[in-house]
Amino acid sequence: MIATPEPVFLQGRAVVLTSLGRADVSKAYLAWLNDTDVLRYRVAKTFPTTMKQLKKWIDEIPARGDLVLAIRACATRRHVGNIALNSILWNHRSAELAIMIGAKDVWGRGYGTEAVSLLTDHAFSAIGLHRIWANSPNPAFNAAMRRLGWRREGIQRRAFLLDGKFVDVECWGLLASEWKKKQGRGLS
Repeated sequence: MIATPEPVFLQGRAVVLTSLGRADVSKAYLAWLNDTDVLRYRVAKTFPTTMKQLKKWIDEIPARGDLVLAIRACATRRHVGNIALNSILWNHRSAELAIMIGAKDVWGRGYGTEAVSLLTDHAFSAIGLHRIWANSPNPAFNAAMRRLGWRREGIQRRAFLLDGKFVDVECWGLLASEWKKKQGRGLS
């Protein structure tokens, strides 16, 4: 039996973002968390993930206070990845953006870029955050951030072990005023 996806939370052209919940726990999702290609640029790649651990992680989302959303292809509503605002600091109105596109057959289609754009807009327009940030050694992620107008704030030199070599991690940040100006909404 296929679970009915959650109602659409944020709508894009190619993807929709919905709540991530127990209905999204699947063998395909678990496979992403144990796939060396998917985990290539992620910190959590040293130990295998079990179904029990995945369910526990999903169940603990509300207690962590993170906004974690499933990324779904518009046409099929297939779960292809996740995107989140983590480490939300309400007193500073800031959060970390994290994303994973787990379905390798959709890589390179712009789903991640669109999901980042949708969540960025939501973070500033609806939640009222002042700043969001992200760090990654992934060249595709870093190119998407550049295209979306995020500012490179620095480099964590040789901070990530990739294929036996230490590589740099690019650090990105974006302020609400920068995003709104880029979107033609003026400053607030």
